[in-house]
Amino acid sequence: MIKFDESKIDKFLTVRDVDDFIIHGKKVIDSVLDGQYGLADALGWFNVAENTGSDLMDRIQNHAEKIRADADVFILAGVGGSNRAAQTVIEGMEYRRPQILYMGNTLSAREIQNALSGLKGKSVYADIIAKNFATLEPALAFRMIRSWMQDEYGPSYNDRITVTGSYDNGQLAGIAYSNNYSLFEFPAKVGGRFSAFTAVSLLPMAIMGADIDSFVKGAQYTELHIKADEYGGISARYAAIRHLLQKKGFTVEAFSYFEPSLQMLARWLLQLHAETEGKKPESILPTISSYSEDLHAIGQYYQEGGRFFFETFLDFFKPVNLKVPASDFDDGLNYLEGKTLDSLNPAVSKAAADAHYEAGVPVLRFSADKIDEETLGEFMYTQMLSAYFSAAFLGVEPFDQNGVESYKRNLQRELRGVK
Repeated sequence: MIKFDESKIDKFLTVRDVDDFIIHGKKVIDSVLDGQYGLADALGWFNVAENTGSDLMDRIQNHAEKIRADADVFILAGVGGSNRAAQTVIEGMEYRRPQILYMGNTLSAREIQNALSGLKGKSVYADIIAKNFATLEPALAFRMIRSWMQDEYGPSYNDRITVTGSYDNGQLAGIAYSNNYSLFEFPAKVGGRFSAFTAVSLLPMAIMGADIDSFVKGAQYTELHIKADEYGGISARYAAIRHLLQKKGFTVEAFSYFEPSLQMLARWLLQLHAETEGKKPESILPTISSYSEDLHAIGQYYQEGGRFFFETFLDFFKPVNLKVPASDFDDGLNYLEGKTLDSLNPAVSKAAADAHYEAGVPVLRFSADKIDEETLGEFMYTQMLSAYFSAAFLGVEPFDQNGVESYKRNLQRELRGVK
């Protein structure tokens, strides 16, 4: 079960401050809990069961098993919300069979060449994810992958391609039908950053061996408990604290994690909150920090720099019972001899949190007794709801992304003049 600790904000906000804001914001909270805030046609993620029915889950599992049985390499081609949730679970749980390549998220010629050059002689399958196929990066990756597969496998290449796109947008679905590719739906009422509990993310997870049933179970548990709480549970409370800290001048939030394999979880959070809330100048700017490494880099700034940021610690650890061995000379670490390394990361977390808090930084903390698919499902749905609450408290539309669309339009204009 996810736990939320707000004890290290008491120099900046009182419990009464937060409680009063939530009580007075009850109307906004109700609008979120009822799914009445924001664009109605973008709330397909709000009820987890809507895109995780037994027929679809069985189809995903069956398709994933066929690919896993034959694949040496699985290519996940998508960008932003189309692949970050899947990558969060795959990398977070460290699934490595089959080998996975992430494409469609860069226009670096070197990266694309490197990805394709290592495929010769291997059994390769790909899932191309694009809601409306108007995004250049995954569309170009699809062309490159398709060309390579046609050369490598001949007419049977189409058995190796799966596409995940909107049924309501005919382009990608039409391509799938006309070329006999396997097709899964990118639900029309779900935006990329909210697609964790749809085939968009569940299929790649399953192909890599993740327990998607447990992942969905964690989300459904969270949905049940938060929606049963008239004040929105920890999702609303976390959003309220963020909003109140922003009002006090803390306009940057650093998501700090301690297990390197959870980098994509932090990056998923970065996109979720930045794209959902970043619609006006006073919205919070999310950043990420990897500890211990960044404690020896940006940690200096955190300790003595400007006081316009707060931290949210992700205290999710992976115990392995690795002990500190004896040494044949005194290296200054004899006091650690025989202790498990599992005790060190939590100690780093506590030491950093205490130091930053004492130096004037508000520190929030999410933790769990274990990290697995169910825990990730619980946490990710908690955060999706919290981003929804945060946008409502800020008074912005949660589900559009006009700034990103502006970049896409400019890119198309620029590239049409490139030789």
